[in-house]
Amino acid sequence: MQEYTQELFLLTTTLSQLNDREGVIRLFNEGMNSIFKTVCFLWHSEKSGSGNIEMEVCTRKKNYGYLSCITDGDIDPINENFIHNAVQILATLLEKIDQESNLQQLVEDRTAELILVNKDLEKTNKSLQEQIEAHTQTLETLRKSEEKYKSLIDKIQTAIILHDGKGIITDTNPMAITLMGCREETLKGTTLDSDERSFLRDDGSSMPYSEFPIARVLSRKEAVRNQVVGIRHAGKNETVWTLVNAEPEFDGKGVISQVIVSFFDITKLRKMDDLLRQSQKMDAIGQLAGGVAHDFNNMLSGIIGASQLLQNPERQLDEAGLKYVSIILDASNQAAQLTKKLLTFGRKTEISSKPVSIHTIIHDTTSLLERTIDKRIRISVSEDAEQSIVLGDNAALQNSLLNLGINASQAMPEGGTLHIGTSNIFLNDKYCQTVPFNMAPGNYIKIEIRDSGVGISPENISKIFDPFFTTKEQGKGTGLGLSTVYATVQNHHGAINIYSEPAVGTVFYIYLPCSEDEPGASSQSEEISYSGSGLVLLVDDEELIRATGRETLKEMGFSVILAENGIEAVKIFKEKHLKIDLVIMDMLMPGMNGSDAFFQMKAIDSHCRVIISSGFTKDENLREMKESGLSGFIQKPFKRNELQRLLSNTLNSH
Repeated sequence: MQEYTQELFLLTTTLSQLNDREGVIRLFNEGMNSIFKTVCFLWHSEKSGSGNIEMEVCTRKKNYGYLSCITDGDIDPINENFIHNAVQILATLLEKIDQESNLQQLVEDRTAELILVNKDLEKTNKSLQEQIEAHTQTLETLRKSEEKYKSLIDKIQTAIILHDGKGIITDTNPMAITLMGCREETLKGTTLDSDERSFLRDDGSSMPYSEFPIARVLSRKEAVRNQVVGIRHAGKNETVWTLVNAEPEFDGKGVISQVIVSFFDITKLRKMDDLLRQSQKMDAIGQLAGGVAHDFNNMLSGIIGASQLLQNPERQLDEAGLKYVSIILDASNQAAQLTKKLLTFGRKTEISSKPVSIHTIIHDTTSLLERTIDKRIRISVSEDAEQSIVLGDNAALQNSLLNLGINASQAMPEGGTLHIGTSNIFLNDKYCQTVPFNMAPGNYIKIEIRDSGVGISPENISKIFDPFFTTKEQGKGTGLGLSTVYATVQNHHGAINIYSEPAVGTVFYIYLPCSEDEPGASSQSEEISYSGSGLVLLVDDEELIRATGRETLKEMGFSVILAENGIEAVKIFKEKHLKIDLVIMDMLMPGMNGSDAFFQMKAIDSHCRVIISSGFTKDENLREMKESGLSGFIQKPFKRNELQRLLSNTLNSH
């Protein structure tokens, strides 16, 4: 049996190296049959029997412990036990093969499942990657959008301040820092209600914090639109005017989570609006003043004319009478100067168009001021302007500078410094279009008149150019000085601005357009004695002027025809124009004014000589008449020698 056992061991070893189940069974059957044949042969030889044994392992059952062999011969018990053990070995091998096969299948199944899971993971990973990329792109877009938004907020000229639901400042833009006059770190975490600044209502009165836009939003839970708020910083008198909007944001429970407050600086716009209103007010007052001045000048013309007639030696007035007439003339001349100031408001163009030197005017003005104002006031002059020639009226400009200098001296009762300086500046078209003055782009001379006086209070600074407004005591000022300066600057197509701080001083800036012309020599008025002859048609609706004018002209040697208005004058001229040598005519008359009468007379006789005499008229009316052949103009009230000079120039030039 030992040999057979060894054969079975070799067979088992061979079978254990195979993985093919069917091949193992087939090889086992073949090996066992070979062994069985030997075993049976030996067994039968010993038993003197014979038999042919064939076996086949039945493997249809899973329970290998019950495998059986089919034989066609007899097997002794020992070999039967041997076969049984061999079959059990085969069962163990098959079980191992099945386990390995099952394990391999399981591995393959799991591998297939893993492949499918891996593919799903790859799809999921790809999808996640795409989502990550999309999210990254979205974050980048949001970042760029936020940067763009922040850049926009930082660069706009509107101040923006963010508040939380309790009114605490959480964020600002640079414009807000500038507007509030503080550093960003001192503004965040605080409220606008502080000692560093105060707020003003639209009318300039103090605004309590409860009326401030952020406070109104928090208390009323509604937006504030276009509220005008003045901001004044501590230690500064100049107010920054703003247009404020405040917009609340609410959370899901209806509670204010944030308030966005925006401030738009309207200081320049407000100043322009004030200047525009000032200009419009001056225009209206100018019309009124012109009308009043016209009536005054008519009366003064009669008074002055009658007084000068009384001075004629032929009247044989005694010394006292001549003294009284002189008093009347002096008072009339003072009244005439006052009405001349009133007339300045009615003029819309320059009253003269001669080249004059601003530096020469400043020299003459300072010479007068040095002899008249308080000696404790030091006058300094700096002439930095290379171009100092302007087209205008020397006397009007000097009077303006003199007026400003006297006002400055009165603002320094304890002494101080008065500085007058010049410089050149170019004003572009954009600037000229934004100011309420009739200005053209070009080179200008800038005149600065600065004092170290008491200054002007904020409530008065907007009124200083108003006619008849004065802060001086009763009887010490007419209130026409600065109004005349304003009108003179307007008439010279310039501009005037003012800046003042109480207890610090005041500075006026005057801008006048430069000219390339050179100033000529000035001629002084001289007294002349003129006598003429001929027929003069005197036209005026004032009887006093007609009466004094007729006598004055007669004393000069003229014959005189009188007319009360333009209609009567045209009728007389139509009948006697061949005999009339000169027409002296008022401008403003009922029925037909002097302008209409002039053009009708020109239609009758194009060579007629007409002089307009008026207490008030607009330059544009005179310009049109001059272009059509007007011989001359004389402003009422006039002196006798002024009329004589005009008559001499008019009649002797033809």
